[in-house]
Amino acid sequence: MSAWDKWDFRYLELARHVAGWSKDPAAAVGAVIVDEHKDRVIALGFNGFPSGVEDRYDRLSDSDLKNEMVVHAEQNALLFAGRMAKGCSIYIVGKPVCARCAVLIIQAGIKRVVARKPKNGTDSYWDKCGKTSLEMFDEADVSFVDSTEYDTVPVEPDKYSAEAIINTLLYMPEKPKDVA
Repeated sequence: MSAWDKWDFRYLELARHVAGWSKDPAAAVGAVIVDEHKDRVIALGFNGFPSGVEDRYDRLSDSDLKNEMVVHAEQNALLFAGRMAKGCSIYIVGKPVCARCAVLIIQAGIKRVVARKPKNGTDSYWDKCGKTSLEMFDEADVSFVDSTEYDTVPVEPDKYSAEAIINTLLYMPEKPKDVA
């Protein structure tokens, strides 16, 4: 399906809302998996640390460490959807789809991806690996729908995530004296 309808907009807005649940101060991403008829939400996901792992400031502010620990929004949604993801669409807001998420999306049997298209001519890691994702989607016959023009408004954390971020900043442990 290539034509946009009211449900495409609604599911993108739902993905934007879910992205607001992320406690990551640098990147909020949301994903919604919807059945092939677009009449049932199968799963939701946002980027964050695994269940039971504390969202500490030192982890969230160290991008290398954070990227090692974080579960991407697409991954979270796919984990919750399980086998029900086969034949579905996934709506993603916040960043282009990275290559490791594209692999999981393809392997889960998702047939349609609605997400931001990576930009050309940038040095951004997300844009570079997003291009790899588009290539894989094409080879695997997964339909890709560019939502860039609808994914321009920054995601604002919801009040509960904002409170958690503020509490993390207020109560973070002091930096050790021997660290530069």
